Amino acid sequence: MPSTSYQTVGDMLKATGNPSSNSQRQDGKLDFEIRETNLPNQGKSHQENVLSELSPLLGKKDSDRTQEQEEQKRRISGIWGALHGLSAIQQIKTPWWILIALFVMVQMTRINYFVATIRAQYDYLFHDYARAVRVNTVFDIALPAGGVLSIPFIGMVLDNLSTPLTLALLVSMATIIGVLGVLPFEPAAYLNVAMFVLYRPLYYTAVSDYAAKVFGFHTFGKVYGLIICISGLFNFSQSALDALTHKGFGGNPIPANILLLCVAMGIGTVLVGYVYKKSIAMARKLPEEDAEDAAEALSHSAHTDIEDHDSRDN
Repeated sequence: MPSTSYQTVGDMLKATGNPSSNSQRQDGKLDFEIRETNLPNQGKSHQENVLSELSPLLGKKDSDRTQEQEEQKRRISGIWGALHGLSAIQQIKTPWWILIALFVMVQMTRINYFVATIRAQYDYLFHDYARAVRVNTVFDIALPAGGVLSIPFIGMVLDNLSTPLTLALLVSMATIIGVLGVLPFEPAAYLNVAMFVLYRPLYYTAVSDYAAKVFGFHTFGKVYGLIICISGLFNFSQSALDALTHKGFGGNPIPANILLLCVAMGIGTVLVGYVYKKSIAMARKLPEEDAEDAAEALSHSAHTDIEDHDSRDN
């Protein structure tokens, strides 16, 4: 494994363009974007070397455009760099991690439970095995197709919506899917299938996107991997749900689905509220940080001009 964390092109361009990228602020805290780059400030020669390597690949206009796009995406997210620079242990102890882990645990169980029992569920709801088989057949075709067709939709959502809005979309879609899943009507079943096959890839992609933006690439494998590991272990509760459905409710899937729906909606609402509140607080700090960055850049530029002037005089 490399000794330094992964850096995007935007990170490298930002580091080379900011001469004070390794300095500390007056309050003793490193800027979250600067800490994520993890590039040492080795002076003008280092900047020129990095830019010379990137320029043949991107060209100056493409380099500037890439940097602007990266900055725009970070600002749109609203929570970029919230915990960047902290250790994995420190990140795991925060509500940022606890809430998303709980949400993923419940949602992954809901998704896998539905995939494994869709035919049995609609057989009970319709009281018609043939209709249940038709819905199941459509689902088997739509599930992989939805993963491919949803790619443009997912990219549009993640690039243009803030993270709180993306999470709100996930919770809203999960709630609608849960309601449609207990309705004994065939049109509702097909609408449920259509939403489910679009929601599933969006959910997994949005969660990893959240982890990267909040926790950073340096600890991504640990914090995201732990979320998936715990969620996978929690999926063993499907056996209990299945036993409860067949032995406790005579094959009726509605109680188990309503239970999962209510738990997911409750956790999801708290998660969205927390992330939204934090994004507002971070947005208020941006003008102050921008002003400090501008002041630092102006100071460095003035210092450089003085040095150049002195060298010409000598």
